Amino acid sequence: MKKGLGAVALFLGLVIMVGIGVRSCLDLPARLAARTAQGAQKGITEIFVDLLHVRPEVREGTKVTWGQTAARTEIVVAEKRIKVEYDWEHDWMGSRKTIRLGQEYLVKAGFDLEKPFWVEMGPGAGEVTACLPPAEILAVSAVGPPVYEDKDGWWNKVTDADRASAMAKLAEAATHQAKRSGILRQAEEMTGSRLTELARGKSIRLKLEAPKP
Repeated sequence: MKKGLGAVALFLGLVIMVGIGVRSCLDLPARLAARTAQGAQKGITEIFVDLLHVRPEVREGTKVTWGQTAARTEIVVAEKRIKVEYDWEHDWMGSRKTIRLGQEYLVKAGFDLEKPFWVEMGPGAGEVTACLPPAEILAVSAVGPPVYEDKDGWWNKVTDADRASAMAKLAEAATHQAKRSGILRQAEEMTGSRLTELARGKSIRLKLEAPKP
């Protein structure tokens, strides 16, 4: 009788162990997927922090799992020097006065980190979609003294107000020329390429998405 009870107990123990093993095997894909998702989330966040000094908002579907924080308000990723010229003239009663200006500027482009950055996990394991705001001109700084030349008319003289206005127009022209210089696209392409490269090093397939207007 005792032998029979022992056999039954042994059988039940084996059944329980087999059941636990089967359940563990069934749960394994889910656990691996969860670990992969957590690894991708941590990895992509580390990339943004290292490269842009911002932790982006992380989304999983409609759920926000991490909020955005930034160590800086702006980050420069591209620089370019441009030369800008501005000519001004004024006629009064047949008397002409002129101002000619030239200046070299250092243009810096990058991102305003106070604007939303977000990444969305999925749809597959190790897949991430990232959305960055458009690159912006962050600074246009004069390099060295300007090249300046003015000429008075016979009775139409160049004034300090004329000079101040011409300098302001030169700076305005520099900003417009900076935007047309291609530096904004350069900043976005450099950043996108670097993010993709770093993500690949962490076995993350990163897709970049342009911000919606």
